[in-house]
Amino acid sequence: MPLNVDSIIFISFLIINLLLGLISSRKITTLKEYAIGDGSFNTHLLTNTIVATYIGGGFFMFNIVENYQHGLYFAFTSIAELFTFLIIGWYFAPRLSQFLGKMSIAEAMGSLYKEKVQLITAICGFIGVVGFLVLQLKVAGVVFEYVFNLKPFYGVLLAGIIVTIYSAVGGIKSVTFTDMVQLFTFGTIIPIVSYYFYTSVDGFDVVLNTVLTNSNFDLGKIFDTSNLKFWNYLSISIIFLIPNFDPAIFQRIAMCKNVYQIRKSFYTVFFICLFLLVTMFWLCLLILTKTPNLSPDDIIKIGVFNALPLGMKGLLLVGVFAIVMSTADSYINSSAVLITYDFCKVLKIKLKNKLLSARIISFLLGLLATFLSFKETNILKFSIFCISFYTPIVVVPFIMATCGYRTPYEKAVLWGMGAAFITVLSWNYCGITIIDSIVPAMLVNLVTIVFMHYYYHSRHLKLQNKQLY
Repeated sequence: MPLNVDSIIFISFLIINLLLGLISSRKITTLKEYAIGDGSFNTHLLTNTIVATYIGGGFFMFNIVENYQHGLYFAFTSIAELFTFLIIGWYFAPRLSQFLGKMSIAEAMGSLYKEKVQLITAICGFIGVVGFLVLQLKVAGVVFEYVFNLKPFYGVLLAGIIVTIYSAVGGIKSVTFTDMVQLFTFGTIIPIVSYYFYTSVDGFDVVLNTVLTNSNFDLGKIFDTSNLKFWNYLSISIIFLIPNFDPAIFQRIAMCKNVYQIRKSFYTVFFICLFLLVTMFWLCLLILTKTPNLSPDDIIKIGVFNALPLGMKGLLLVGVFAIVMSTADSYINSSAVLITYDFCKVLKIKLKNKLLSARIISFLLGLLATFLSFKETNILKFSIFCISFYTPIVVVPFIMATCGYRTPYEKAVLWGMGAAFITVLSWNYCGITIIDSIVPAMLVNLVTIVFMHYYYHSRHLKLQNKQLY
């Protein structure tokens, strides 16, 4: 790595993050403290860690590329996704009180549908988490390459090692504390970079001209129902409105003291993320104005990093690494709990020291994600493939239960999960690309659970009638 202003800023950031993470890890003595803390997290800290978990490397990479290519089509879809925070705060918060203090989404599912469902949730959660982690580290490697012109290998390795060490040692206390630092870093640097790009264009009139002359910003065309692109993005927006209670987000809910704290945290998260999303959109609009007609592969490299002066590149690299690490550490911690607590508990695997075991598993998971990140693969497709083994299988029965439609028949849920799993495998095997496997698998899961519920219920009624006669 060449020694210049950018590298000094970057190395200093990594060292500070590691030290802060290790310092905040003191006085953890139990697995529960490692997983969700001791219940002392205030609303401000919870809000920060939810935002930091949600905003990962993909938030930067995909918002820049997609907004550049598709304008308001993607912007409206991104905003639709943010409304899940309002939905959780308004509708789900009162219904989630029964899960406060649970160590994981798998434990919550086990309390609803018994141990087999808990085991499946732990396995699916782990697979989904791996996809998120690889996505974060891949983004870190790509951005590192753009700044220092070195192989992405080194960026992936640095991010993987740092985040693995403080996540494994410190648990949730290290994660939440460093999340606060990392969110502040990203939230400060992105407006600074946006201001620099604004000073490099010839005034607001030039930016306005880009909006008026680009069809991707034409509201009449965007909301034209005869436009196929309108329906494609509308369907994606509807999918995004469904809350995805992934392992890390659920863990933040379980950390709350009461329903009021859940509601206040998620409402605040919505407005913070909206501000960051609008800032990212403005930055992309400035990049489009300054360097139009770039290919997708060149938008980040040429449109962003090559346009920045020395020092500013290092700042943006720090900002991107901050959000990468803030998301990666959250998922490492939540997945370690899935394995140490839920997986081992259901399979009756006795661990002499659960806290030490969780730290070892966190470390091994970080190494696994780092190793997978070295593989040449499409990061978006790989992450979607991994999450397709979580969202359709786990989220459907969980949302049904929290909405008051919990079946008492464990087998009905198992049938639904199995049907969703087969649907995902079949969809990917057949190579269907018109629509992703997640939505069809969710529908199959829902229909199967309802059908099997009535099947087992009818059998139960017949058995009762036989006993009466």
